[in-house]
Formats: sequence, structure tokens, C-alpha cells
Amino acid sequence: MLHAGLVDEVRQIFIPDADYTKGIRLSIGVPEMAKYLREEKNIDGDDESKKMILQASISSIKRNTRILICNQLDKIQRLINEKMWSVHRIIATAVFKEDRKEVVDEAWRNNVLQPCLDIVEKISQK
Repeated sequence: MLHAGLVDEVRQIFIPDADYTKGIRLSIGVPEMAKYLREEKNIDGDDESKKMILQASISSIKRNTRILICNQLDKIQRLINEKMWSVHRIIATAVFKEDRKEVVDEAWRNNVLQPCLDIVEKISQK
């Protein structure tokens, strides 16, 4: 997310006094980057301090993302166990390992789109 421009993206929507506990401002990484952007303004030219604050925000993003993943997995497991939902796993990791657009597109078709279409076809045949 950072390599894809998270800091600049949050900087574009950043409002220092906004509430970062609800709505779109609660998206993954936004509250943590908002904290960094607030603190960054108070540091004059000290790049080392800015790096430390950014690293703390990155650590928070990672921790909060792991918590979110665990919560989502718990909910999915409850749906499987209590509601007897048939859940299908699509693993898109290969898509995110690629850099070139044509390779990404092919990886998406092979690892995500086609398996999803196959699942929908099986469901519609029932």
C-alpha cells in the first residue's frame, strides 16, 4: 500500500480535525496515516523523526490489518459452522506478485476471474 502511494493518497483527503473513526476515513491505513500527517507538521526538517513516526504508523497499519483479518476469518468460520454456508477460497496472491500489466491481467484471469466464474457456473447448475 505504501509503494502504491498510500501516504500521498491520504494526504489528499487529510483534514486535521476530521473524525477518523468512521466512514471512509476508517479505511485500512487512513487513521494511521492521518496520525502521521498530524505529527509530521510539528516536526521542522527533522527527517529522522519523520521516518520514525512513519515507521510507527506502518507498524500500526500492519497490526490493525492483522486484527481485521482475524476478525474476518472468525466471521467466515461462524458462517460456515452456524449457517452451513459453502465457502470457496480464491487465492489471489500470484496477482500481487507481478509487476507488468499484461502479466497481472493474465494472473488475474487465471487465479481469480476464472475460478469465480467456475464457482458461479456450478451454483447456477444446481
